[in-house]
Amino acid sequence: MYKVAIIGKQQPLVIRERMKAYLESQGYAADILYMPTRNALDWTDALKGYDGVISAGEKFPKEVFDQLRGSLKLLSRYGVGTDEIDKVAAAENGIAVCNAAGSLSTAVAELAMGIILSLLRSIPESDAEVRNNDWSRFFESRTGTQIEGKTVGIIGFGDISKALAKMLSGFGCRILAYDIRWDEAAAEQLHVEYADIDTIRSEADIISLHIPSTPETNGMINKEFLAGMKKNAILVNTARGRLVVAQDLADALNNGVIAGAGMDVFTPEPPEADNPLLTAKNTLLLPHTGACTIESHERAGMMAAKNMADFLGGRVVKTILNPDYKNHL
Repeated sequence: MYKVAIIGKQQPLVIRERMKAYLESQGYAADILYMPTRNALDWTDALKGYDGVISAGEKFPKEVFDQLRGSLKLLSRYGVGTDEIDKVAAAENGIAVCNAAGSLSTAVAELAMGIILSLLRSIPESDAEVRNNDWSRFFESRTGTQIEGKTVGIIGFGDISKALAKMLSGFGCRILAYDIRWDEAAAEQLHVEYADIDTIRSEADIISLHIPSTPETNGMINKEFLAGMKKNAILVNTARGRLVVAQDLADALNNGVIAGAGMDVFTPEPPEADNPLLTAKNTLLLPHTGACTIESHERAGMMAAKNMADFLGGRVVKTILNPDYKNHL
């Protein structure tokens, strides 16, 4: 009987128990393991003997896959992002890696939408002022900004971006998007215009990032990029912290180069005490909660479990991220 380990203590226990029950109903043995850190290298021995592991954002470096070679067959990601997993090393050890693509799209898009509205209307600041018996914003008629009619630039046009574009369409926005793999059919349906990154940077009132962390994208939001944005523009990042040079963004905010920024992701996480964004002006900072809804946890967890059951059962899993693992079996 194949054995599966379900790890990741930050996910709701009830979801992990449902995943366990599902795997057992499919004829597999499943254990919920509680790991002391988020680096699998610290507790690799606990995973030895398992045919499958369902992870939830833990770091899996090359050394882990080297040690699990011959036993582990699939690492199934409870979630979407896999930059913490050395997929090349997994493939070289004959281990497949998959994710729960699409399971978190609506949740992350809704949070991005919430950040945009909060920044435009200064919602967190207004709440704090009222709690401090400060109504000066009302008496002084300090104004916010409407989203209606604004140009929104989306960098990356995957599932999350498409969900966000659908929400934005109800506000009467002009929506620009860029992706290296352009989905013309979806763009036409959602009334999204293709634009290169330079056009998005110069024309968008709001820029929202929805791309993975790669050597090509890391640090793309830097001093030069920010200098080319509109002075009244805001930046939203619900993707990965590595996309943004934190010091450059903090300088741009403090010097009025752009109007505001909302960050749900940092490097590292949690951010260190000297991260310049913690004290930068006009920021909305959140603790990587884009995917944290009951619905998204349920969807991601059950998709990760189904991927595991399908893979071990010899069925096709569409979200395999390192298909060349077959060459190293």
